[in-house]
Amino acid sequence: MSDDNSIKRWTAKHKAAVVMDIFKGKTTAAEVARQYGLTAPGVEGWIDEAQRSMENGVKARPKDIREQ
Repeated sequence: MSDDNSIKRWTAKHKAAVVMDIFKGKTTAAEVARQYGLTAPGVEGWIDEAQRSMENGVKARPKDIREQ
């Protein structure tokens, strides 16, 4: 993820990039929160959403994302 600390609106693409860096062990939710002026629970929510989406993606009969 870039070091642009002035992100005004977090798009799904930006969130996904941050979450992937966390999954890869390049950073932590706390570090991301501190770097971008976010809350750690907020970043952890992105992680939870990503995990649910991944789990749904590998199911035989995935739920509509709105049903989760």
